[in-house]
Formats: sequence, C-alpha cells, structure tokens
Amino acid sequence: MVVSMTGFGNAVSELSDFNIRVEIKSLNSRGLDLSIRVPKNYSEKEITLRSKLSTRLQRGKVTINVDLEPTGARVSKSLINKELLLSYYNELKSIGASEGASVDNLFSSLITIPEIIQIQSTENNGERDDWPDIEKTLDEALEKFESFRRTEGEALHKELVSYINSISNCLEKVVKHKDSRIDKIKSDLREKLMQIQDEGRIDENRFEQELIYFAEKLDITEEIVRLGAHLKYFLEAMNEAAPGKKLGFISQEIGREINTIGSKANDALIQKDIVLMKEELEKIKEQCLNVL
Repeated sequence: MVVSMTGFGNAVSELSDFNIRVEIKSLNSRGLDLSIRVPKNYSEKEITLRSKLSTRLQRGKVTINVDLEPTGARVSKSLINKELLLSYYNELKSIGASEGASVDNLFSSLITIPEIIQIQSTENNGERDDWPDIEKTLDEALEKFESFRRTEGEALHKELVSYINSISNCLEKVVKHKDSRIDKIKSDLREKLMQIQDEGRIDENRFEQELIYFAEKLDITEEIVRLGAHLKYFLEAMNEAAPGKKLGFISQEIGREINTIGSKANDALIQKDIVLMKEELEKIKEQCLNVL
C-alpha cells in the first residue's frame, strides 16, 4: 500500500500540574533520519524510544519534539547562578580592557548562557515518574502521524495510477502505428532507389534482404512488450508494503524502454507519444521520492 513519507502528527495531554506536548514531522529521505528531543530529565529514554520508533517509521527525515509545560503547582521559577555569572563577567571584562573591546552589552549576552539562568520546578523534583504519561501522549501523536501519512498515500496512489494509465494509452497508440511505419519506410526506400536507378534495374531480392535487415534494426516489438510488463508490475508493486524503493527501480526500467522505443521508432507520430510518456514518467519519478 502506498504511504507518503511526509507526515505530521501532534498530541497534548493536560495533567494537574503540567501539559505534555508531542509533535512529529517528517520529510523525504533515502533512509530513516530520526531526530528526537525529549526533556533533559528523560534523556536516558532516547535510546529505547529510538529503537521502538525505528521499526514503525522505516524511512524519512523524522523530527520528534516532546515538551513539558509546567502549570499550577509545578510552575517553574528561574534561579541565577550568581557565582558563575560574576566569574564570566570579571574574566570577559578583563579581556575586554586589555584588548580595547566594549563591554557595554556584556550582561545581556551572559544571561543567554543556559548555565547562568536555571529553570527549576517548585514541586515534584524527580519524585514522580512522568514517563508513562509522556509515552501515552507520544503514541497518540504517532497514530495521528501515521494516519496523515496514509491519507497522503491514498492521494499519491491515485496520481501514480493516472500517470501509468496515461503511459499505457500512449503505448497503445505506438502499437497502432508500429506496422504502418514499416510500410512507409519500405515505400520511401523504393522511391529513393527509383530516383538514382532506372526502373527495372533494381535487384528485388537484394532490396528485400536490405529491407528485412533495416526493419529488424528498427523493430520495437520487444521493447513494447517489456514496457507493458513494467507498467503492469508497477501497479502490482504499489499494493506491497513500503514499495517506495521498488517503484523507483521499476520507473528506471520504464524509462529505459521508452528511450529505446524513441531512438528506434524513426516516426514522427510515435515520437509525439514518446514525448508524452517521458513527461508522465518524470511525474512518476518525482512522486516516487515521496513514497514510503
């Protein structure tokens, strides 16, 4: 089943003393590029979380943010590390004086350092394990994320089918022109020969031999059969699980047959259909990059 690699999902859990917010976003990627940001108190959970999510997400550049917003009894307060602040200030002021640099905005710069301003909760200083609530919220966001991917995948499926059908229609036109094209080539060759030789002096046997060789060289029957098989296989592969890479490979084979038909066709009508097929194939390749 076609599933989009791009997706979005979020979830919020409102508890008595804090809110949990989880946001998951993903973009295209050759493999799985997973970025996880969790509260500092739960950094040791990241490895377990990464292992759990790797089996479900499979591919894509995925970013997961988990934020805790204290409310009520858990409202946070700011503490200034005065000793560290003065240490930085005096050292930088000394360097500024020796180098002739301005220290006018030194304080405003120092307070942006994470170690200077420390946020602490007024309650529950590690006494309660909030991870089960965080994990539950994460699962809710993940469900929405995967639902978003499936919905986008349905739209992708319809587009890919329409592009494949368009190529199939062009291929049917090529098949109709295939045989008449040989008759035209034969007629053109005979006309050119008549222009350089007296009628009656043409060796019909030799002419037929050369014509057969020329026709075999321009024969596109095998390419037409292979292209039809690739188009059918593409539609079948879309029903498999996570077919993105396979669809990319099949589209390469489709392009190879289209190019060969175009180079061997030697016919204006067929070339028009080839151009249309190439245009649809480019759309397919672009969309395949977004298929899981």
